[in-house]
Amino acid sequence: IIQGKDARRNIGLWIYNVFHSFRLLFLTDPSYPSVLVLEMSEDRPGVLKSLVRLTNPRIGILTNLGNPPVHLGNYKNKDGVFQELVYLAQRIPSDGLLVINSDNLALDNKKDNIRAPIIAVGFNENAQMKITNYKLDNLTDILNLGCSFRLEYQGSYVPLKLKKVFGKGQVYALAEAAAVGWYFKMNLVQIADRLKAYQVIEGRTHFYKGINKSIILDDSYNACPDSVRNALELMVDIPASRKIVCLGNMEELGYLSNAAHRKISEDISQVADIFVGVGDKTKSTKEVLDNNYSLKQTYWFATSKEAAKTLLNLVQEGDLVLVKGSHVTEMDKITRALKL
Repeated sequence: IIQGKDARRNIGLWIYNVFHSFRLLFLTDPSYPSVLVLEMSEDRPGVLKSLVRLTNPRIGILTNLGNPPVHLGNYKNKDGVFQELVYLAQRIPSDGLLVINSDNLALDNKKDNIRAPIIAVGFNENAQMKITNYKLDNLTDILNLGCSFRLEYQGSYVPLKLKKVFGKGQVYALAEAAAVGWYFKMNLVQIADRLKAYQVIEGRTHFYKGINKSIILDDSYNACPDSVRNALELMVDIPASRKIVCLGNMEELGYLSNAAHRKISEDISQVADIFVGVGDKTKSTKEVLDNNYSLKQTYWFATSKEAAKTLLNLVQEGDLVLVKGSHVTEMDKITRALKL
């Protein structure tokens, strides 16, 4: 918020940050932004509540509850995560805005305690900022894959065609941003023009040229069951001689972890020819695939480094390789080993 320096253990930079903070209290800085976009995590109980009390946001965006929720391992149950998100919703003022994902976050029984107007975003009929006509573009040139869709709101609509942006997870984020743009008096045409500049950050749904004329779908930054399903759904539409799914542990799922790692096997079986599991929790994923489905090959490795060594000899021309897993499993090492 103060636009300070990343001080870490540098005493001089901490001193700079302290004086810079006091300066902002008493002097107007013309370069200071009029709108701050703050990402807040509910990774353990009380964190989101503390951040909300500290910042008093005027706009709140609840992107996804998750099934099961991300960071569930730090809570007693799913309701604990839900209540953390509801606290944010209830603290947005009446002249602010609450944006929710209508496809996976129901707040119906909490709306009496929510003061802010709500814009629900999604693909379903209950959405107000509705996403329609979504499709992938440029399937003959995967490295330049994009998507097109239409945003509809209050009787108006605008088409969007984006380069190197694809997958429903990305589209949700863009539609949520559009809802915020509307709050700031932008029309859909202006919003669409701004969204065309959007770029996906490294580690999240990027295609790369891989070894032996393969294609790597790098989504290695993090993983939960919902994001894995989104990546698998994307793979369905991509032509390939073989589809290889490399999945690392999906962390922080708590008491539902084993069930989630077993259940994701069903989704993997509908897409993959070959499965590569990394980390102790994916042992159960491989076990279910071996016992219930007929993939060509399945592998399991304790570390991503070990998996990369095998994949260097396994990947062939025409393969599509998904690399996905929670950050601590270091699945990005596989991406770096396989891409040209």
